[in-house]
Amino acid sequence: MTHTGEIKAGQQEMLAVRYRRRYRLCQVLTILGVIFLFALGSFSLVDGAEVLGTILIVNALVGLLNIYLLKRTGNVERAASILSGILFFLSMSLIITGGKNNTGLLWVYPIVAINLFINRFWPAVFWFVIFSVASILLLFTPASLLMMTNYSLVEAIRFILTMLALNSICLAALRSEEQAYQTIMQLHDDDIRKMAYYDTLTGLPNRWSFKTNLERLLSRAEKDKQRIGLLYIDLDNFKQVNDQYGHEAGDRLLLEFSERLWEEIRPTDQLLKPQTESLARLAGDEFVVLLPNIKAPLDASVVATRILNIFDGGFEVDDVTHMIYASIGIAVYPDDACDPSTLLHHADAAMYDAKHNGRNCFKFFTQNIADTLRQRQRIEKGLRQALNDAHFSLVYMPIFDCKDNSIVAIEVLLRCQSPELEGISPELEGISPELEGIGPDQFIPVAEATGLIKEIDLWVIENAFQALVVLQKEHDFKGQICINISGVELHNEVFPTQVKQLLEQYCIAPECVELEVTETAFVADDVSGLETLKALDELGVSLALDDFGTGYTAFSQLIHYPADCLKIDRSFVNDLFSEREARNKMVMIIQNLAKLYDLRVIAEGVETEAQMTYLRENGCDWAQGYYLSRPLPWDNLLKLLSA
Repeated sequence: MTHTGEIKAGQQEMLAVRYRRRYRLCQVLTILGVIFLFALGSFSLVDGAEVLGTILIVNALVGLLNIYLLKRTGNVERAASILSGILFFLSMSLIITGGKNNTGLLWVYPIVAINLFINRFWPAVFWFVIFSVASILLLFTPASLLMMTNYSLVEAIRFILTMLALNSICLAALRSEEQAYQTIMQLHDDDIRKMAYYDTLTGLPNRWSFKTNLERLLSRAEKDKQRIGLLYIDLDNFKQVNDQYGHEAGDRLLLEFSERLWEEIRPTDQLLKPQTESLARLAGDEFVVLLPNIKAPLDASVVATRILNIFDGGFEVDDVTHMIYASIGIAVYPDDACDPSTLLHHADAAMYDAKHNGRNCFKFFTQNIADTLRQRQRIEKGLRQALNDAHFSLVYMPIFDCKDNSIVAIEVLLRCQSPELEGISPELEGISPELEGIGPDQFIPVAEATGLIKEIDLWVIENAFQALVVLQKEHDFKGQICINISGVELHNEVFPTQVKQLLEQYCIAPECVELEVTETAFVADDVSGLETLKALDELGVSLALDDFGTGYTAFSQLIHYPADCLKIDRSFVNDLFSEREARNKMVMIIQNLAKLYDLRVIAEGVETEAQMTYLRENGCDWAQGYYLSRPLPWDNLLKLLSA
C-alpha cells in the first residue's frame, strides 16, 4: 500500500468510529423520543389538550419513519437532520402551547441541548440560529399572536438569556470535540506519514521518500548546473550476524551503522554539506547517500573511503566485534545518468561490481559495468521468455565408475536457446552445434539475482525425472540421475516439499536421485540451510557437495552436513601433475577426507588418460570429463547406453 492509501485508510477508520457513535446516538435518542412522545401525546389527548397531543403524536410517527430510514440506509446525516427537525418543531410547539400547566419551557432546555449534540458543529450552529431567531420572533414581535399561552416579559427575557447561555455551552463543547477529532486525525496522519516516508528501525528516509528527494534534488541540480553523487552501500556478511546472533543483534548493528554513517557524511572539513534527506535506508542492509553539489566525481570517493574506514578492525556492537564490511557503488549526475531511476540503477550496478571484485571497496559506474548491466538485462529477458516459451533444454553428462568404466550416473546440464539471447557467446569450451545455447555460468547468476532460479530449478528437476523414468523403463538404466540445484534453495522452506511431490508424481525411488549443491553456497553456522539439507536427506535422496575445495567449508564441518558425496573441482584435477605441491596434493587430501567421513568421491574435469589412471589407482570412486564423454544430447546418450 502506498503512503496515500495508508493515510486514507487511517482517516476512514477514524471516520468510521465517529460514524458508529453518531449512528448509535441518533438511533437511541430517536427510539426514546418516540416512546416519550407517544406517551405524552396520548396523555395530552386524554387530558383534552388535542392540539398538543396531536403535535406530539405526529412527531412520534415521523420519528418512527426516521428509525426505519436509518436502519435501511445507514444515512446518519439525514437521520440527524430529521431528528433535529422533529426536536425543533417540538420545542416550538412547547413554547407556543406552553405545555401542561404552562411548564413547556422547562422541557425546551433538554430538547434544544439534545438537538445540538446530535449534530456536528456547523449544523448545530445553524439550528442554534434558527431556534434563537424563531424564539425571539414568537416572544418579542407581533408573531406572538400565534401563541396559545402568555409569558411575562421577565419570563421571556429569562428564557432567551438562559437558552443563549445553554446553547453557547453546548456549541463550545461541540467545538472542542470537533477540534479533538481533528487533532487525533492529524496525529494519526503524522504517524502514518512517518511510517510511509521513514524507516521504522533507523528513522532514516525509506525507499519511497528517498526517490522523492532524489527527484527534487536532480531537478534543482539541472537548473543550477550542479553534480550530485549517489553512493549505494551494501553490508557484506550481514546475514551471518542475523544467523549467528539473531535478528535483534542485526537490528542493533543497522541502527549503530546508520548513526555512524551520518557522522561520516558530515565531516568537519566541510567538503560537503549534506542534509538529513541525503541518507536513506532502502531495504535490509542497503543504504544510499546523496552528495549534492560535488565539484568532481572524486569528491564522492573521499566520502566512500570514510565509510569504508568505519569497518577497520571489524564493527563493534554491544561489545561484540562483527567482521562485516561494505561494498559501495558510485554513480554521478549528470555524468552517468540524468533521471533518478537510472542513476539509482547504475549506482546499484556499481555496488554489485564492487561486491564481485573483492568486497570492502567502492567502484565507480563505468562503461564496462554498463555493458555488463545491459547484458544482464538481456539475459533476464531471455530467461523469462525461455520459461514462457519452453526454450530450455537438457544435455546429459555420463559419470563413470573408475574401476570398470561403466556408466553409473548421469548428470543433467541446463541449456537455454532463447532467441533473445542470440549473439551472446555460450562460453562452453568444445561446444558442439547440437548443444548451442548460453551456458549456466552466464545465466544462473542472473536467475538467482532475479528470483527466476526457483522456477528454473523445478523445471530442471521435473524434466530430469521424466528422462529418468524413460531410461529406467525402456533402457534398463540402474544408475542415478544427478541434478544441480541453486544455493538459493537452501533457504527455500518449500523446496523439500516440492521435491517430494515430484518424486511421488513420477514414482521415482529417492535413492535414484542425487542433488548437487556447490560448496560455495554454504555459510558457516547457516541454520536454515542445514535444516533444508536435513529435510532433503530425510526424503532419501543423495546429496553431493559440488566443486568441493573451492569454498570455505571447514573440514570439521563436514560431519554436520548430511552429504553423501564430494565432487572434486576440475581445477584440482587439472593440477594433479602441477609443480605447485599444495595444488597437486589437493585431490589426495579430499579423497582421504572422504574416506574418513565415508563419502563417495567424484572427480570432475578428467581430460587425459594420465589423470584417469591416477584417480583409479588412488581409489577415486567415480569420474566425469571430456576424456570419458562430452555432454550429450538425448539421442546420443541413448546410443552410448546401448553401446
